This record gives sequence, C-alpha cells and structure tokens, in this order.
Amino acid sequence: MNIEEKLELMKVMFNPKNVAIIGATDKMMKIGSFVGMSVLSCGFKKNIYPINPNPKYQKKKILGNEVYPSLDKCPEQIDLVGIVVPPNVVVDSVKQAIENEVKTAAIITAGFGEVKTEERQRENKELVRLAEKGGLIFVGPNSMGFYTSEDKTSPLHLGFGFMLPKPGSVSIISQSGTMGTILCNAIQGIRYFVSSGNEASLTLEDYLQYYAQDDETKVIALFAEGLRAGRRFKEICTETTKKKPILFLKAGITKTGARAANSHTGSIAGSLDMYKSVFKQTGVIFADQIMEFIYLIKGAQNLLPLPNNDPLRAGIISGGGGFVVHLTDLCEKHGINIVDLNAESNGPKLIEDISKHLPFYWSHNNPVDMVATNNPDAFQNIIELMLNSDCFDVIFTMTSATFLERIKMLKPNNDYGKRMKEMMMMRGSDRINQVADHEINLALKYPEKKVIYISLTPSLGNPIYDKYDENRVMVFGGNFETAAIVLRKLHDYQKFIDHKSMT
Repeated sequence: MNIEEKLELMKVMFNPKNVAIIGATDKMMKIGSFVGMSVLSCGFKKNIYPINPNPKYQKKKILGNEVYPSLDKCPEQIDLVGIVVPPNVVVDSVKQAIENEVKTAAIITAGFGEVKTEERQRENKELVRLAEKGGLIFVGPNSMGFYTSEDKTSPLHLGFGFMLPKPGSVSIISQSGTMGTILCNAIQGIRYFVSSGNEASLTLEDYLQYYAQDDETKVIALFAEGLRAGRRFKEICTETTKKKPILFLKAGITKTGARAANSHTGSIAGSLDMYKSVFKQTGVIFADQIMEFIYLIKGAQNLLPLPNNDPLRAGIISGGGGFVVHLTDLCEKHGINIVDLNAESNGPKLIEDISKHLPFYWSHNNPVDMVATNNPDAFQNIIELMLNSDCFDVIFTMTSATFLERIKMLKPNNDYGKRMKEMMMMRGSDRINQVADHEINLALKYPEKKVIYISLTPSLGNPIYDKYDENRVMVFGGNFETAAIVLRKLHDYQKFIDHKSMT
C-alpha cells in the first residue's frame, strides 16, 4: 500500500462513523473494559459495537451497548476496530476484520515485534502480511490506542490510558503510551494523539505527514525512541516547520537507553548527534527533558509568533529580589537581554515613572524589585508602565493566583499558626479566581507583548492553571528555570522560519 492510500484510509480512522471493540468485556479491571470506558468517557456519540463470542454475553450489554459475537453480526459496515485480545488470537481478529471489509484498526495487544523470539517475529510478519494483502491499516501493536477530535462533536479515545483530553489544536505522536498519556494530561486541547507502539503498519512518519496536512493542527509534538524512515522524516519536517512548529523529545540517547528502546518498541535509537543535525537543518525544536518538552508545547501554543528582535528584550518585575537575580542569570545564560534602562533612550523616563509608585530605595533599573512595598496598586501601575514602554518584548512576573496553593503547604505547629493559616485560606479562596482573571486580562490587553507568569507551585494537575491555558496565557509552574530555555528555543525557531521566508 502506498503512502497516499494510507493517508486516505487514515481519514476514516480519525473520523469513523462507528467503532467495534473485539475483546470487549464487562470485567472492570480488564483492558477490554478500560477501552470501552475510554470511548464513552471522552464523548464518542456514534455507534459502538462490543464484540465477544463468549455465550455469557448473548443478549446482554457491555457499558450499555449490545454485544455481538462477531463483526459479521453487526447491523452496519464497520469503519474502525479496536483489537483487545490475547496475542495468540490477534491474527484471527485481523482476518475477521479483513473478511468483513474493515479497513482501519488499533491493535492494543503487545507481544509482537518488540519480542525477539523466532515465534513472535514470525507472528508479527504474518500480521503485517495479512493487513497489507487485505488493504487494512492499523495502529500498533503494543499500543495504548489513539485519540481524535477531528469530529469535535464526537471525539474518540480508542485506548486505555488514564486521560480525558479535550478537543484542540495540538497533535501528538508518542512511541510510548505512558509518555503520551502524561502529555495528554498536561496539555490543553488535543487534536490527535497516537500511541504508535511497534509501528508494524502505520509509522511515526505516516502520522506526521497526516498532521502536517491537517489545517486544524497548529502544533506537532513527537516523543520517539527511533525512526523507521529518516529521509522521509527529514523531508516532511523541512516543509512542515515553515507552517507549524514540530517539537521532539528523544529517548534512547545513551547506549543503555538504546538497548531499552529496542526491547520496548523494536526501534533502533540512532545517534543523538545525527538527530540534532537533522533538527538544525529542518527547524525542529528539540527538548532535552520531559518538563521542558511540556513547556515547549505550551509555549508554541501561547507565545508564538515572537517578536523578531535579536536578542529578545526582557523585563522582570517581582516582589522577591533573589528571584529576579536568579532569573536574570538564567536569561543572560540563554541569550535573552535583560534590558538596562539606563542605556535605553526611553529608559530614564520609565525609571522616573516607576519611582512614583515605589519607595526611594528600589533598584532604579530592570529587573524591578517591588521591595515589599505596601502600596496595593503599585504592581498594577508598574506592569502597565512596562507593557506600555517600547523597551521590552517580553515581561516576566510572578503570578499571585497560586497563593492559596502555597498556603496549603504551610504546616502550623501550634494553635496560633493554625488560626493564621485558616484566616489566610479564607481570604485567599475568595480572591483566587479574581486574581487569575485579572492576570489573564492583563496579558490579553497587550497582545503585541508576551507576558510570562512564573510560580513555584507545580502546574501539572493544578486546575487554577487551566484558565491560563484556555486563554493562551503562559505560566511556568514548579520549574521556572525552564522558562529562559523554552523562550530561547522558541525564539530560535522564530528566527529560523523568518529566515526561510526571506530565502
């Protein structure tokens, strides 16, 4: 089957009119039950057909859907099957799908290409041979399935990862189901997610090409242990990065990690230097670790396009002196200019204006340390002055929306401390949403500038940050030291595509 035929069938796979699950069960701790629950819980509203030949399911239902003993008993032609059966019956399930003219499938079951025994390798080859002969494409095997919101009114999660994505514009390919699940829980708004598994039929390059051609995909994120078609990958990336960013986290970069990758998905990890060379040529944004990767994805959503000034000019405003000194060091280390207001034509006037709102002993330059002023309006007035100034492209500041989370961490050791914590919790809970709304509105008011909020409170799984993500406002939570790295890498990408557009 050629690439064009695969891509055409993927349109059916990512927007099926119905789904059958071979191996569906009502036993709640079985994968066949988890997959059915995932389909329902993510909002799939079209027809679902559980398939299980066990006589005990005759005239019964699984999760509210009538059970059928085989695909040929379903009342309509099936678009997509999920295969959740033991390894020794996967091939028979694929045969059944082909006999019933099903063209797309997701094979959740493991135990094929990643197992280096002669028997399992032979079974894997037979699986591929049957599918190719029958004109069927499939995700996996050894996959946690996939998610698609191509039909936003009926998003589909045909898999078993603990995730409940919402439709959006980020498309993800992960050769690890677990890593993919982490990403889908960390990122707001998923267009597609595929746990590609062993890639016996569809490969990372196939999904990448599909995402590249999809107008609704604005950001592409890849977690990979290895590639099947390096030259094709490079060609796709070269064209795609001109229109949308591609972010890549590479696993298997050490000798031991490469061995682990080969036993996990059967992929060959390859040299990190080789990958980095390809990324540099094509404009792919490379992440060094998982939290950086997550924030790069968020940054690609929330910060791009960046101003074309080189270097980027940053302002910092905070209530903590040590914090701003450390952040200044990080920015300078990564090529971000912390503007010296005394060297700017309009800088002295800005210093004069800021001085009206702070005690005489403030630093009189950027970064702006609020020196614990008791003026409740000072922060608002100063950040507005900085945003209205032509001295900065980016403003870093600390968010106050996580105040309540920080109070929760306090551990009083007497009654006075407990009463103090209780009082602060009561005051904080009343204001927390107001603070978040204010900070978001402030960032949206100055779209030509980039406001970056920073907190020491972790952001993953913290619902207060959802508002910021939904409004495309950038927050670094828990690991603010990645902020300068992410900004620099996104700016490098911006410069790359700006240069390409001029050549």
